[in-house]
This record gives sequence, structure tokens and C-alpha cells, in this order.
Amino acid sequence: MRENYSEEGQHQRMSEVAPKGFNNRSNASAENAVSVASISNADPIAGLSRMNVESQLRPEHGNFICPECGKSFIRKDSLVLHYRTHTGEKPFPCDRCDKCFSSKNNLTTHLRTHTREKPYSCDQCDKSFSTKGNLNRHSRTHTGERPYECPICKKAYSDNSNLIKHYKNMHNKK
Repeated sequence: MRENYSEEGQHQRMSEVAPKGFNNRSNASAENAVSVASISNADPIAGLSRMNVESQLRPEHGNFICPECGKSFIRKDSLVLHYRTHTGEKPFPCDRCDKCFSSKNNLTTHLRTHTREKPYSCDQCDKSFSTKGNLNRHSRTHTGERPYECPICKKAYSDNSNLIKHYKNMHNKK
């Protein structure tokens, strides 16, 4: 199973397949890896939030490397958010329920479940959505776009979850 790290560093698990032209492999390599031994004894979260660690984690090409798994990130804040997938830290509590979140963006999205706010409107119909991703997914019903293609039979889908179901049902039989 592949893993994707969004620009915000949010950890997302994906199936063996991805949309056409989408490369979600880490670009870390042996020649650009950074030694993290110098920070391994420090408190990881506190250490990652300090400016002085930036120079220790930032190789010449400008990426930040996770000391836990070696994944690389362009921005330091993306690394900090990603690192929370290893620690389980969720420093953003909802003031309306007992849930906590690893990022402010996740909390903001969650709050919309309480307020029923749907700020993303379709320009083709009267539907609205709580997240931009849900609007983008919906928009494909109007455009007919099917960017998720099965690598085995080339059948295409408008949504990655449908591709995953297809792959498991048709090609992942044991």
C-alpha cells in the first residue's frame, strides 16, 4: 500500500493505484538523505518546532526529512504535521465535542459537521459541500472526468474509492 503526504503533511493511505500521472513516491534517496542522529535524543515534537532543527533537517536540495521514516517534505511545517502520524499527537481539540485533531485544518473541517457549513458550491448545480475535495469529486459527475485508472485492465473511475473497490474485487483475489 502506498502512502501520500499532502502539502499540509496530512497522511493518506492509498491503494496500489493512483490517478494518471500522479507520482506519490517519496523523493528521498540515499545520496540526499540527512543524518538525524544528532536530533534523535531530543524531544521530537519540541525539536521539530524549533528553528535550529531546520538546518539539521534541511539538506542542500531544500527538503525536510522525517527522522522516523525518512519521508521528505518541501516545507518544515509539512514535516511537523506528518510527524504527528508517528506520535499520535492531536493538539487541536474541538470545543463542541471530545474529538481532537492533528492539524488546524482538520479541526476546521470537522467543525463544519457541527455548523453544517458547506462553503464550496458547485457552479453546475445547486449542491454545496463542506470540503473542496468533495466538490472536486462531485464536479467529475458533470465533466465525466475519470482520472483513476486500473493499472491492470485500464478501466477508469471518477473516484479513487471506486477504483480501490474494483481492484480488490476484480484483481486482488487469492
